[in-house]
Amino acid sequence: MATVTAPPEPSWPALLARWSVEPPVVAGLVLAAVAYLAGRRSRGPADRSRPGLFIGGLAATGVALLSPLATYAEALLSVHMAQHLLLVLGSAPLLVAARPGEPLLAVLPAEVAARLRAAGRSAPVRALTSPLVAWGLFAATGWAVHFTGLFDLALRNPAVHAAEHVLFLGSGILFWLPVLGPRRMSHPLRLLYLAMAMPQNTFLALAIYSAGRPLYQAYGELGRTWGPSLLDDQRHGAGFMWVVGDLTLLVAVLAVTARWATADARRELDVDVS
Repeated sequence: MATVTAPPEPSWPALLARWSVEPPVVAGLVLAAVAYLAGRRSRGPADRSRPGLFIGGLAATGVALLSPLATYAEALLSVHMAQHLLLVLGSAPLLVAARPGEPLLAVLPAEVAARLRAAGRSAPVRALTSPLVAWGLFAATGWAVHFTGLFDLALRNPAVHAAEHVLFLGSGILFWLPVLGPRRMSHPLRLLYLAMAMPQNTFLALAIYSAGRPLYQAYGELGRTWGPSLLDDQRHGAGFMWVVGDLTLLVAVLAVTARWATADARRELDVDVS
């Protein structure tokens, strides 16, 4: 396991110097962007993906994993929480809403693309992406990461830390698929789905906030000499999870409500015209 030391106290020069170049992350983001744009071009007018959303999702992922957020996440739980929220509530919904599946498949050999499409229609994948399973995995990920030894292990082991990021982004993508994906639920079910996620987020945040001791020993081992105490930082992170998480979900609820009202108005207009 790698020995991690605390980064220097944040300042503007230090922050500007703390952008990192992680070859696997950079290569993955660039490859995804190039493949998407090439596939979209090859599909021509038939393509119905949304390039701005996809590039925005990749950019949000890059900020989460390469910016000073990634550096100071190793020293402050509050920053670590912001990094995870950006992946789950920023990157994931943008990537799902972009509907990049067909453009990405278009750059693959026809036989490979056909197999992947078939796999996407298979019973295991349909079960994994069903609303109940997706919601359950999303909720379970937050509790498992924060209340098992996984969080501490991720802080000490770069490979586990990378896997943790994949887990958060993957669970976020699964969570948003029934809301923003090609096989979306009806408007009432989407509202219920999102509304149920809000108290779950609140309970998790309160469980972390109400802990009377630091939950993650790895932060105490860094020897950080600046910033808030371990317990204050933990409470800041929990508060951030609570406020930002619930506000983001509330915005999603309001957006779905507005889309529902617009759809009803169009149906009424169609009836009147006919």
